Amino acid sequence: MRALAALLVAAVFTTPIRADGPPNPDVKAAVAKGLKRIEAGVTSYPRHRRCFSCHHQAMAVFSLTAARRRGFPVDADLLRKQIDFSLQTFRNKALIAKGHGVGGDSTAVVYALHTFAAAEHPHDDTTVALVNYLLVRQRKDGAWPVPAFGDRPPTMGSLFTNTGLALFALKTYAPPGDAPGAKDLRQRVDAAFASGRAWLLANKPVTTEDKVFHLRGLVDAGVAGKDVEGARGRLLGEQLPDGSWAQLADMSGDAYATATVLVALRRAGLDVRHEGYQKGVKYLLGSQQEDGAWIVQTRSRPLQRFFDNGDPGGKSQFISFAATNWAVLALLETIPPGAPPRGGSPCQ
Repeated sequence: MRALAALLVAAVFTTPIRADGPPNPDVKAAVAKGLKRIEAGVTSYPRHRRCFSCHHQAMAVFSLTAARRRGFPVDADLLRKQIDFSLQTFRNKALIAKGHGVGGDSTAVVYALHTFAAAEHPHDDTTVALVNYLLVRQRKDGAWPVPAFGDRPPTMGSLFTNTGLALFALKTYAPPGDAPGAKDLRQRVDAAFASGRAWLLANKPVTTEDKVFHLRGLVDAGVAGKDVEGARGRLLGEQLPDGSWAQLADMSGDAYATATVLVALRRAGLDVRHEGYQKGVKYLLGSQQEDGAWIVQTRSRPLQRFFDNGDPGGKSQFISFAATNWAVLALLETIPPGAPPRGGSPCQ
């Protein structure tokens, strides 16, 4: 199973297509600054909260593992601590397997499974419980529900986010053949996968978040190339003149929407040399703050008392932290795996 995870890990939030040519020094510098900001934020988070978060644990693990594959020095102990912290969140496995006991509902579960895949965490009783959670919680129409406490856009509130990410999670953590009860669980996983795939094909995304994870889900569902190309082309067509994408049609572009689109386009086979990708990279390079962060204004209603994790952005720091990670991931796509960054360690 670990060998399988190693093969799949590069596909978690990236694409296997390699970038050509030497890394752009401006991109390397931006990634290095972003990684410093990410390491500081994810180190601080457990001092304030004792549960897994999509914006801190998940996104930081995605960025740090992607950076490590491209030769950037990454603190292995910090990565291990984030996985241990996440596993502790999902310790009540019996309850989770019945579809209960997860704050953040299906969104948290799909992000958690992607987090474990990025870190090459093997199939175990935690991943089994999380897979069972998805099987229990899947709606009759094939989608996975948003949290009952309501919308927290853009990350939490889209059926396309949950369903698109669920397909890869189920495919990655389907039980190995020798696991107890594997035959029955695999049949249930296959049925859930097929139902989720059908939902993605039958429903039309509206927001940029919808379109990003609709495209990613189509790729992971293995649908016909024309469907992927059509969804990819529609996203490309929504790029704004400054190279950015907006979360909603009536909003200005921002780093979160831009970077999530770029990563999805790469996942769907777009070459980083494409004019649209290069314009997006230019936008990200021009919008990074001196402290390494990308700032995006929140449009979510607060559900709990605000706490300051020390990340840039004030009361918008959590979406900004997610945006910073997405921006780093999008920029890393222009650097071939294994290419050593020159000019200093981002961890120093």
